[in-house]
Amino acid sequence: GKKKPGKGPQGGAAGPAADDEEDLAEGVEGVQLDSEKGKEQSPGPAPFSFTPAKSGQSPAQAGNFSFAAAPAGGANPGQQGAFSFNFAANQTPAEDGEEDGGDEDEEVDKEKMVEEFIKSLPEPVQECVKALNGLDDEVSTLETAFRKEMRDLERKYEALEAPIFEKRAAIVSGEQKPDKADGTGVPDFWLGVMQNCSMIAANITEKDEAILKSLTNITSDTLPEETGIGFKLSFHFKENEFFSNKVLTKTYFMADASDDPVLENAEGTEIEWAAGKNVTVKILKKNQRNKKGKGTRTVTKTEPCESFFNFFSPPKIPNPDEEPMEDEELEQRQMELESDYEMGIAFQERLVPHAIKWFTGEADDDEDDEDYEYDEDDMEGMSEEFDEDDDDEDDMPRGG
Repeated sequence: GKKKPGKGPQGGAAGPAADDEEDLAEGVEGVQLDSEKGKEQSPGPAPFSFTPAKSGQSPAQAGNFSFAAAPAGGANPGQQGAFSFNFAANQTPAEDGEEDGGDEDEEVDKEKMVEEFIKSLPEPVQECVKALNGLDDEVSTLETAFRKEMRDLERKYEALEAPIFEKRAAIVSGEQKPDKADGTGVPDFWLGVMQNCSMIAANITEKDEAILKSLTNITSDTLPEETGIGFKLSFHFKENEFFSNKVLTKTYFMADASDDPVLENAEGTEIEWAAGKNVTVKILKKNQRNKKGKGTRTVTKTEPCESFFNFFSPPKIPNPDEEPMEDEELEQRQMELESDYEMGIAFQERLVPHAIKWFTGEADDDEDDEDYEYDEDDMEGMSEEFDEDDDDEDDMPRGG
């Protein structure tokens, strides 16, 4: 799996080990560590004391974080005396048999902890925190405006690119003939483009290839702001024997998030298959014998099968309230959603803009593997799987 930067038990930076307490005390002036009690102290009381977490503990297990009382006569107007915030007191242990409530409960607990922390601060500090939160809201507003302008900019340049892509489509089809061209165009252009991208090619079957020979163009468009945030892919086909659709679309709807893209929904065109031409299902026939011994009958049923055209029937994002799922099933659905989204991004960002580079093989397809780092356990497991596959191949009969 992907390696992530080292984190402490609560997701922050890794805390100092017990052996580093002396260095920590020397590096923070005016801080009194409990571990330093009894040793020579600097003149005057420390403004606050903090019991650091022991090695292997989370910061929340450290104990008390205390400010000293204000000196007599030295407090500013409105300044409070001593206060403390006990991290450990806010850690409510789960009772026996109590299960984790999930992400929603964690979010509520986090909000409660933040609220309690702010309330534990002196009133003047609380006012500063309130003002700082106001400034943070202003930054968030600017970030939202920035993302909208980025989408506007994408639409602007898509409009500028559109005539260029129309010329590309005309050359591919043979409608436009460069010097010395005979009007043949480039047969199977988009099939070749897709087969040279390993992420896409892995989903193309032999039956799909016959249909994809009719694919004449692929376009990508940022959604209009009034429609939503996201993008739409359009696959244009010439008349063929497999389905009646002229265009198949795939639309991705995204949340307006400042961090990584968040997929909210994906929708695809319903394909109008000709009778007996649906490559996304296989037909199974079975002869059933009459229980009374009077003849047999043939029963047919259909089952889903692998096909690139399943791309237009994307997996649904599960709603835990409406569709309870087992952990294993939920994980499988998550993998399907990630794979589907990655394919969409590959078309939008790589294949559509630079299709000719993919057709000729000039485009670099190594990016698929560079996004992942594997730890030693992963590599060992993969090695064992490959060894098992080799053994299976050795057992198979060979032609010759």
